[in-house]
Amino acid sequence: TREVRELSASFGHMVLRIQQLMATVREEEVNLRKTELKALQAQINPHFLYNTLDSIAWMCEQGRSADAVNMVHALARLFRISISKGHELIPIAREIEHAESYLQIQKYRYKNQFTYEFDVDPACLTYYCNKITLQPIIENAINHGLDLLVDEGHITVEVRQDGEDIVFSVRDNGVGMSDELIASILEGGPEDRAGIGIRNVDDRLKIYFGKRYGLRITSEPDVGTCVEIRMPKIQEGDHEARQI
Repeated sequence: TREVRELSASFGHMVLRIQQLMATVREEEVNLRKTELKALQAQINPHFLYNTLDSIAWMCEQGRSADAVNMVHALARLFRISISKGHELIPIAREIEHAESYLQIQKYRYKNQFTYEFDVDPACLTYYCNKITLQPIIENAINHGLDLLVDEGHITVEVRQDGEDIVFSVRDNGVGMSDELIASILEGGPEDRAGIGIRNVDDRLKIYFGKRYGLRITSEPDVGTCVEIRMPKIQEGDHEARQI
């Protein structure tokens, strides 16, 4: 009986140790993935900054000083929110402001080839979300949905509650995508640059909140695309434990 008890205690200790090691490995994997995503984000920002500064320089050369000033102000707001004192989660109100600043810049760059609107439930504004969630989705809608469109493009950004979740939607009336292209964007490897921003958003949501959260893309060729972003409701004070 004593030997059985000792074996049982040893087995219990071994199981506990294995669980601790598995938790440590998982934590290290998550931290490594977060570091990779931060590095990826750092690669995306300089490309956008270069294109924006190039557009501002062109406006100055054309004597469009008022437009250049407005664009510089929008750029300043964009990067102020992007930094967010190192926080990964920010109030949804600031994420909306970030997305609107980005759209203002792009509307100048694309010479008013598209319009946009926001439909936001005011009750959602005080919840927290991952920063720079909307901008990569909007960027993809402009570059791949509206850029080849003959008629005027339109983007609608919607934020609503769904039970215990918050759902963002970005809709465009662009050229649309096939199911194969959607799968390629969401499942492509690191060398596939086309959907890298979208995969960045999807990966971050799954790392922070679990696999049931993330992106869902629906599209119809020549009609448009809708990207739905789902995350849980995070209250003020709950977000500190989730910071990187």
